[in-house]
Amino acid sequence: MSRGQLTASTSSARVENVLELTYGCARVGTILQMLPSLPYGMEVSPNPFLYLVLWLLAAGNAVVVLLVAVVRRRGLSMAGVTVDVALCTMFLVLGTLVVPVQDRVGTWIGWAPGYSVAVVVGMAGLRFVTWCAAVSVVTAAYIFFIAEAAVFASQSTIAGNILTLLVLGCVARIVVRYIRRVAADADTARAKIAALARYEEKRRAELTMHDSITIMHLLTDPTLPVATRAQLCEQAAAEIRRMRAYLSDGPGAPRRYPAGAPGATGDVALRDVLEAGMAGFADLGLEPALDLADGVTVDPAAAEAVRGAVAGVLHNVRRHARATMVIVHADTEWDRARWIVTIRDNGIGFDTATSALGTGLGRQVIAELERHGLTAGIASAPGQGTRITIEGKLRP
Repeated sequence: MSRGQLTASTSSARVENVLELTYGCARVGTILQMLPSLPYGMEVSPNPFLYLVLWLLAAGNAVVVLLVAVVRRRGLSMAGVTVDVALCTMFLVLGTLVVPVQDRVGTWIGWAPGYSVAVVVGMAGLRFVTWCAAVSVVTAAYIFFIAEAAVFASQSTIAGNILTLLVLGCVARIVVRYIRRVAADADTARAKIAALARYEEKRRAELTMHDSITIMHLLTDPTLPVATRAQLCEQAAAEIRRMRAYLSDGPGAPRRYPAGAPGATGDVALRDVLEAGMAGFADLGLEPALDLADGVTVDPAAAEAVRGAVAGVLHNVRRHARATMVIVHADTEWDRARWIVTIRDNGIGFDTATSALGTGLGRQVIAELERHGLTAGIASAPGQGTRITIEGKLRP
């Protein structure tokens, strides 16, 4: 059943190990079935010495196959398969010299047919052309072994024995191919899951570090106003705490809201979320209008997404918009069971048709909000500022 080298941790490798171990145990089991008839077989054999030699060769070969499966954890090489088939063929051909004709069908005195069944079943994993050739050789030798027994057994019995050999070989091949396909699908699924996990980790790291990189970039500007630098230093300290939480809790570590806040043990007040996102941006001329958000709550995961989106938008405003005023307005439409947050700046704006969205707006705002069932919209034009809208459904 050799399929070449496989990584031991893969499902396919483990399946191959199990198949080979099962095959080796089946071969040894066949030898154990042959054992009780050994004394009587030598007694009735025309050539007892040759009978014993062939029996010991078969037993030794079975043990070798089992040891290969246990020690090497893979099947026989092509050379090993060739030797195995050659030995089986030899047992069947030379068996005509040591087994009486009347004992060649239906007895363990003529053990070679039973041994050949185990060999054919064990070849199920070979490539199709090799499998056909090996099965054909063993079947031809099998027919040669029992041909003279037609005098003592009916032709239907002989035909049934031959068909048993072929049918069991075909069934074993179908089962082995199916199991291998399942194992290959499992390996493919595992690889896809690992790739998705790596992508998710990378995405979370980008989102976590985006604001920190923006802060560090601005702090390196020697012309930065003193008031703005003070705000950035406060934000840098907050980002350090957030990065520590990320590294200690892993990807997606939730934001720790102050004890006693509505989000401390359950849903988070939308107003608290927006205020957390606006913290450290007083230099932008913020004009918050959040009263209409009173009474609105969001689940903790969505709350962190909204906080990150608000902070990400304000970082972009600070870095690119050259704005002197930013309005953050929250509204609640109870009749439509939704809340809306609008962030508008009076900056230079940009052409949404030709300008690609970066990590800040593209991932931290739009993509991250959509992951939590929220929607975001961007409207901007050169010289007319930018308007970002965030919309979510009211929770019961």
